[in-house]
Amino acid sequence: MKQTVIQNSPDHNQKQPSVIDISKKGRQKLRSRHYVEARELFSLGLEREPENPYLLSGMGDACRESGDFSEAERCYRLLLEVDKNNLFALRGLGDVCKKLNRHQDAIQLWDRYLWLRPQDKFVMTRIADSCKILQLFERAELAYQQILKISPDDRFALTGLADLQHRLGQDEKAIETYERVLKFDENELHILTIIGKLCWRISDFERAESFFRRALQVDPDNPYALYGLGNCYRWYRQYDKALEIWQKILPHSEGTQALHTRMGDAYFNLGQLTEAETSYRKSLEFGEDLFSTAGLVCLCSERKDWEEGARFFWRLVGYGTDMSTPLEVLTKRFVRSGQRESMLELFRYLLSEGSGDPTVLAEIESQLKRLA
Repeated sequence: MKQTVIQNSPDHNQKQPSVIDISKKGRQKLRSRHYVEARELFSLGLEREPENPYLLSGMGDACRESGDFSEAERCYRLLLEVDKNNLFALRGLGDVCKKLNRHQDAIQLWDRYLWLRPQDKFVMTRIADSCKILQLFERAELAYQQILKISPDDRFALTGLADLQHRLGQDEKAIETYERVLKFDENELHILTIIGKLCWRISDFERAESFFRRALQVDPDNPYALYGLGNCYRWYRQYDKALEIWQKILPHSEGTQALHTRMGDAYFNLGQLTEAETSYRKSLEFGEDLFSTAGLVCLCSERKDWEEGARFFWRLVGYGTDMSTPLEVLTKRFVRSGQRESMLELFRYLLSEGSGDPTVLAEIESQLKRLA
């Protein structure tokens, strides 16, 4: 008698993957940034074990990384209902809150995380950054300093602390901290230009020049470094060199109002009035500007064009909430450029015209009596 062999079908033999295998594969997809596939796997596992902490944290991470913050938050909160001290959920939900600009909520979650794992410098950095955004500057600085006690050369903490010091106007400290950041990459363009600007602000012009030059070795067309280096030459009163450097910006950019104003001043100091007028007017295309308008008043007075000078004068005094600031700027501008007599002539012309704000005219008459 012939024996019949009954074979099982492939479907009958094939086993379903375990939840552990699903979780592992989901994590692999998450690490390789295949977020859609990761979510599909975690979802499959959660159908079988809806409170599995590994699946919930994995799903939360996949949703967060793919920008689905509401679903990520739901998963993390479900996980915290199961385990209120789950580190992955506390950290991940904090990150979600930060992405949603709910920084206070994020800080509270990360504080709970640090209570359980107090030496995690990455979460400490997150807290410091969020405190900085909320303008909790003392706490932000304390957090950065705590990180640096654990890891003295932590790049993120140093950069964050330097930015905080910069924001608070602690220029000397910011320079020192930014220089420590440069140890990681001595050619980091952004940091080089910031240090140059800070050195300029504390009147350390030679040092500012050296940093701007270092930045230009990295990027010869960098507008911030070119503008800063030109400012150094302007300070040295080498106006021709300043203009030569500033001109390199314009083929790549229309420049800024400040740039065109300073170019106007440089041209004026060199006696190149046509070029000065062009630069001042270009500055005013960006919007009203006290210094460019004052420059045009002086320029018109140099040409003895009192009518046009008066027009720019009344435009100038209209900028301030009161007349004192525009008049002070204008008077200093005249005196600095050696135009004291031209200023007096302009004031006499304005009084002879007798039109305009009587309060301003009274102030002009008072200044004439003092200066004449």
